[in-house]
This record gives sequence, C-alpha cells and structure tokens, in this order.
Amino acid sequence: MTRRAVTISAWLVGVAIACTDPYVPRVGLPTLDDPVPGDFTAVSAGLEHTCALANTEAFCWGSNEGGQLGVPEGATQCPRDTRFVPCEPRPVTVSGGLAFKDIGAGVLHSCAVSVGGAVYCWGDNLRGQLGDPGVRTSATPVRVLSNDVFTQVAVGGYHSCGLRTDGVAMCWGANNDGQLGQLTVGSGSAIPTPVSTAQRFASIAAGTRRTCGRTSDGSVYCWGAIWVSRQNGADVVRPEGTPTRVTQAPSFRALAVGAASTCGISSDNDGFCWESNAYGTLGNGSTTPSTIPVAVASTLEFVQLSVGKSHTCAIGTDARAYCWGADDVGQLGRSPALLNHRCATQTVCAIVPQPVAGWRRYTSVSAGEGSHTCAVALSGSIYCWGAGGMGQRGDGRLSNEWAPVRVQPVP
Repeated sequence: MTRRAVTISAWLVGVAIACTDPYVPRVGLPTLDDPVPGDFTAVSAGLEHTCALANTEAFCWGSNEGGQLGVPEGATQCPRDTRFVPCEPRPVTVSGGLAFKDIGAGVLHSCAVSVGGAVYCWGDNLRGQLGDPGVRTSATPVRVLSNDVFTQVAVGGYHSCGLRTDGVAMCWGANNDGQLGQLTVGSGSAIPTPVSTAQRFASIAAGTRRTCGRTSDGSVYCWGAIWVSRQNGADVVRPEGTPTRVTQAPSFRALAVGAASTCGISSDNDGFCWESNAYGTLGNGSTTPSTIPVAVASTLEFVQLSVGKSHTCAIGTDARAYCWGADDVGQLGRSPALLNHRCATQTVCAIVPQPVAGWRRYTSVSAGEGSHTCAVALSGSIYCWGAGGMGQRGDGRLSNEWAPVRVQPVP
C-alpha cells in the first residue's frame, strides 16, 4: 500500500470514528492537510483572545491588554482605532507551568481548572473575576480563594463560575445583572460564592452577563440578564439573581450561553435556542425572538455547540462544523458574499445553519464573545475564522478571514 493510500485510509477511519462520537477529542490522527498531528484537545474563544489546551498545557493568543494571555506584555502591539494594545498573534505558553483539564476565555480574563481540581484565573480583576481580591491584574495564573475541588469552569464577560464535584455552582466577579446567582443583585464578589439554589448541576455555562446550569435530569436553570424583549432595536433584559427554570423545554444534555442567546442540545441530539434573535442566532429560519426554546431549523443532529456575541456554531454528528447568525467579518466560516440575508442593522447573516467552508472534521467549536470562532480539528490542530485584528485567530495575521486558518503550532 502506498503512503498516500495509508494517509487516506487513516483519514477515512478518523471520519468514521468522528461520526459515531465526535465530541470526544481524538488527538494525533493525521489528515490530508495536517500530516503532522497537533496536540490540542480544547479551545475557548473570548472577546479578542483565545485560549486552548494541548493535552494539559495552556496556551493563549490575541489581545493581552489585561494580561488575559497569562504572560507579561511583550513587544508586539496591535492597532485598535487610534492606539496600539499589547497582543500576541501566535500561541504563547501560559505562565506557571500548571497542568489543566478545562479552560475558558472571557473579555479581559481567562480561567482554567487544574488537574487537581483547583481553579486558576489570570488577566484583569477590576470586578473580582479572578477570584482573589488581593490582586488588581495578573499575567500569571492566580488560584481563586477556595479550597473546593472543581470539575469545570465557565467564564463570562466579567464574571467566572466553577462547578464543584458535588454539583454546587460557585461564582465570583461582577453581579450587576445577578449573574453570580445571589439574591442581592448588583453586589459582586471577589471570592467564590455558592449560587443561591438547592439545585445540583451536571454542567454550567456562562455568557457575557448571565449563567445557566443543567441538572442531571436535563432541566436548565438560568440567572443574570434574562432576555425579555427587543424594543427600538435594542435587547431589553431583566436582572435575575435567583436561578429560574427554563420552561417548555426538552431534556438537555448540553448547554451553551452567549451574549444574548442561549442554546442546548436535547437528549435526542436536536438543537434548541431561545431569547434574542436579532442576528438569526436561534437558527430557526427567522429573526423572531423567543422566550422559550425553539428548534433549530435543520435536519442535522448535534453533539456540541457554542454561542457567541451574535452567532452560534455547532458540531454535527458528521463531525462537520456548522454556524449561523451574523457573518459581517466571516465568523460563520463562510464567505459573506454567499449569503443574501440581512439581519438587524443590515448585517450579513444566516438564519439557518451553514456548513463551515472546507471538508475538515472537528471535535469541538467555540464561538467567541467577539466575532471570531475556533475549532479543534480531528488531527489535534486548531482552526479559526472571523475577526483577527488583535491576533485572536492565532495564525500570525491581523486581518479578518472567513475561511478557516490553522493556528500556528505551539512553541
């Protein structure tokens, strides 16, 4: 058998595996465009930066104006309007040499769960989102002030949450909308505080201004900025410090929270979304919002999804990536020229799922708080598309790009 035939056979085997269980990272499988496999197992896209895990080692890239990359400011500067800000357009190793098993990127900070179950955060701490009131900013991971053992971390805009081994959700940081799950809305906390509920969660997810938790029976509870309506072109929300159950919903096995929309995957792999839909982020073929979950208009079945600022992305059971919502800078992974729909302020958009350009297969995807998207490929490499002005795509360039481009190999 020729070397080319071996490579193609390996790729076909990988696709077959991915179609049965693509949400389990399968690192190190060579493909036609990635003959040298990578080591990435997870990725999280924030506002203007991205963080990822290569096995248990953390890497970040993009804007570093708050230390959110986990390294001191370097010589590289990226232009923003009339000034320059510190940035790294290629992956850099997060300081500290810690081993992590989960990671999340927010607006100006990042957090990760160590292999031992401790949560560490780095970046800006103006609102207490690092979980330690003794620091203002930190370019080195700081352990949050808790001796609890955590299984997961969820990073919002200016708040963070962790899930303990007993299912208790702990949150810290800004609480102006009740996103910490405290009865007193507006009073933030610089240390981890239990969410005010008797519910125990199987997973949690955080968006810009709210947080949601999924229980073991598939019920979803949310707190923070709860979407109410859209008036005069603006979303109207109400602050809610008490976790409130999402009604008229199926049983969910996965959950994702964005800036103004929330989505989940039902127990039979169907996609459902609710709340704001100005940019088509619900994927139901319209821009009509909904206070209850509505089915994504697609015959696709999903295994993983992520909601960003104005777009949503998911991985199908075929291991392909699909996105919908705003595509003004290519965050859907599809040329805006191919889309004829306009949403909100005449923004190019897709109101139903669109396949990301290329034939590549993925294990997970992350839609950023800004306007970029990153996904872990079957090979263990990461590909990103969309906004790139701060280097958040990690390919060394500072331009926007609608086609997936490979993140530079880790140092």
